[in-house]
Amino acid sequence: MSPMCWSIWGESAEWSWLYSMYAFGVIPKKALVVSPDMNDRGLSCFYGRQAFNVDAIKETMSSLPGVSPDDFERDLMGSVRPDAKKVESSNRRLPFVLVKAPGTAMRTGRRIRKLHDRMYAKWLKVVYERDPAAQDRPAIERLLEARQDFVDVFSVHCVVRFLFQGGQSGLAAAAEKAGDAALAADLLAGVGGVLETTMTDDLWRLGHHDISEDEFLRKWGYHGPNEGNPYATSWREDPTPIRYLAAASAARERPNDRAARAQDAAKDAERRLLAGTAALQRPVIRWLLKRMQNTIRTLQIGKAGYLMALDEARAAVKAFGAEQVQLGQFDEPDDAFFLTIEECQQLAAGELPNARAIVRARRATRIEYKNMEMPLSFVGMPTLTPKSDWSSADILEVTGTASGGGIVEGRARIVVEADDDIDLDPGDILVCRFTDPGWAPLMALADALVIDIGTSASHGAVVARELGIPFVIGTGNGTRALREGDRILVDGGAGVVKVLERATGQEATSA
Repeated sequence: MSPMCWSIWGESAEWSWLYSMYAFGVIPKKALVVSPDMNDRGLSCFYGRQAFNVDAIKETMSSLPGVSPDDFERDLMGSVRPDAKKVESSNRRLPFVLVKAPGTAMRTGRRIRKLHDRMYAKWLKVVYERDPAAQDRPAIERLLEARQDFVDVFSVHCVVRFLFQGGQSGLAAAAEKAGDAALAADLLAGVGGVLETTMTDDLWRLGHHDISEDEFLRKWGYHGPNEGNPYATSWREDPTPIRYLAAASAARERPNDRAARAQDAAKDAERRLLAGTAALQRPVIRWLLKRMQNTIRTLQIGKAGYLMALDEARAAVKAFGAEQVQLGQFDEPDDAFFLTIEECQQLAAGELPNARAIVRARRATRIEYKNMEMPLSFVGMPTLTPKSDWSSADILEVTGTASGGGIVEGRARIVVEADDDIDLDPGDILVCRFTDPGWAPLMALADALVIDIGTSASHGAVVARELGIPFVIGTGNGTRALREGDRILVDGGAGVVKVLERATGQEATSA
């Protein structure tokens, strides 16, 4: 992340996740404050990377009745640290949760849809169509407004994420009680109506010339490689990637057809769950399943809303940068990404000397950090390691914290950076560090997914389930243990990835 990216994300994301706790009554309103002490925050930034403070989040979640703080760590990390600080659950907030939680659960879906629709109308007019009246406003004002739009949507999205986590735990418990714990993953698949599935199908239609490139970009142009990072390029700015993806998608099975099969599998899983459930409990299970299907759709709607706000911010930052180039303060518009919003305000007011020197120093630092890797988990300050030193030992098997789908064999294709140029052939398996919605078209071309970072609620898992793609997520080291061109087996049911045959010759390059 650049300084501008963290200026948009940092306190905004911290306040948003605290808001989700407040919305359910877990914390009082007086606790809805971003701590000035980074050690007390749930989110922080190290060497340009966002990081969770697991202990701080567990401390807050300890006030959630019926939930073990260790469950959060286990879901995020795959296990609980043996030496982790013991955090006891408490019921002291139970009366407040009982009062606030039902209303929050009932209202959130409508709220996020309303926010999404408002954000889309604004993005289309101000960002994509470049409404002249909006462009006449000072860029710094538009940037401040975009950050507030991000907070407005992301805070409610965090509430939806919390609902998903609770519903998923309920389904997992029901599946285990029915005698088949593996049903839990199948029950979350084939929901239908998920935005990313619609996007991948529109890309297929673009490849078949059923819709124009402008029609596609008007709906999905805020997406792009590494789209959660404002210092990135969206498809509306550079549509080159979608042209390859559309052509490749046109030669494959239509995404809607794959999604239809996933829906059939989900219905079968529901029948099996209900057959193993006591008759008196079946109405509750049906209600929970319906709620979870709506929550999964809503989760992606919220994500689309805040990504539009980030693209709004992206456009405003570049407009501010262009203004400062004309004033002789910057060498190029992207220099603005190496200042914070507050520093840009100072610069606009003539109160920030040596802006060029600050930008040059921070650009050099970012390059240095980008060439280093940070461990997935750490205590205190993390130790950076040069990427060239991250060659793995001869590991032939990796496991994940979340998985689903069947068993697939294929060729490993390693993608470390979101904007890496890669062509996926039939039979290829996508192996990457993480995914966001901009990856959905590439994911749709893969026979299976192996992802270092993520959980069952992450974007990669949602899209994989909707398209019926086997996946293993949360491997931690998949991009290092597996090598470009390896013949691998992905077992979504067992959550295991095995190397069947190492690549040889020019293909055998370590990630």
